[in-house]
Amino acid sequence: MPVLKISHGGESSKMVSYLLNQNEAGNRVQALGGSVSGQDAEAVEREFKATREQFGQHGGREYYHVALSFERHDLGDLAKPEGGPDFARIRDYGEEWAKEVGIAQKYDYLVVVHGEKGHPHAHVMWNATDQDGRKYNDDNHNLDRLRDANDRLARNHGIQRELDRVRDPHRPSDKFIRQAERGGDRYSWKLDMQDRIREAGRRAFSEEEFKSRLKERGVELRIRGEKYSYSMADRGGKHRASREGRLGETYQRAHLVEKFGQQKEQLRMDPEGYRRRLKEEQARPYSWQQDLRGRIIESLRDAKNHEAFREALGGKGVVAKLGEDGLYRFSFKDQHGLSHRDVDADRLYRGAPDRIGSRLQENAERTVGPSLARAAGREAGGLVTTLMRQVESATREHHGARGGEGLPTREDLRQERPRHHEGHEDRAERW
Repeated sequence: MPVLKISHGGESSKMVSYLLNQNEAGNRVQALGGSVSGQDAEAVEREFKATREQFGQHGGREYYHVALSFERHDLGDLAKPEGGPDFARIRDYGEEWAKEVGIAQKYDYLVVVHGEKGHPHAHVMWNATDQDGRKYNDDNHNLDRLRDANDRLARNHGIQRELDRVRDPHRPSDKFIRQAERGGDRYSWKLDMQDRIREAGRRAFSEEEFKSRLKERGVELRIRGEKYSYSMADRGGKHRASREGRLGETYQRAHLVEKFGQQKEQLRMDPEGYRRRLKEEQARPYSWQQDLRGRIIESLRDAKNHEAFREALGGKGVVAKLGEDGLYRFSFKDQHGLSHRDVDADRLYRGAPDRIGSRLQENAERTVGPSLARAAGREAGGLVTTLMRQVESATREHHGARGGEGLPTREDLRQERPRHHEGHEDRAERW
């Protein structure tokens, strides 16, 4: 799913210059679009400034900017048939998004596609003042609307959502991969730190033992509040430090403390299984969160309601419970036989209840054809008609009339209603 990031600023000229500045290799600015007529920074800024001066909008925020970043391996139909990004289609995607959220209809806006280093992304920048002189509204509800529009467009273009992808927590970062592709220094202190932490955590049964094993590997562990902080000297002797949140979920305190208890229990109950797990993980790192995410995604593909979703999960060895708070909790045994009970969905996905619910709704909507929708409409219309007749019948009985006898007709009411109010002859036209 394309990542959407929004920003704003007080000097639109600087942002326009940044977006349109070409690099020496000439591969940065790949495509241009939007409503502004000029393609150089000065012409674009003149149009933005003219709109603001027309309505006396001086000071404060002058522009808003959104960056739409795409994964190189997941461009959907925005990729060329022979591979690689289709920059013209990415520009069209940016313009389509601007129309979807109403920016293209009201604001001067610019779309610039950058593609340096094989990392395609589109920038959409628009004037903070619209063509009627009103300022852009950027509250939280509006930000959700921008993101929802991006999600819809991505699905239409065959781009997978975040929920559809299972990211390997041990996979190197895109920055490290690009560095390796360029043939540069392949060493990464962060990957080195992750390897040392992972190796120490495999054989620890408590926090104290974990801390001791880390020290043997040159990593110092500090506990700040309820979170871990790691530090070490890298291969060049430079001091490096990182908080747990920057390394990934598998290196966070809550996850590791749970793992220590599970390993201790496994060694007690199944010593052979514990030794086998250490050997397997040393050859190929395993993440039970990734495993659980994969099972959830497979179960969501065809499920059209919560019952079908839970049934599909049960077939994959996962027990799912939907709490009163609308949050799923999952229990299962991983490939090493370790039990994971009542894992909150929020630990697996950001905004999990909404994402799971929206996927089930999408699956259900795909099965509802036009004829079924029309039939539902007719049925609803029939219920309304029946209800209105019941209300009319109850009203007649209340007035002691049967079959309408004794009730005033519409014509009687028209004749009895006065044409003018007394003392208000001058308001005759209002009646």
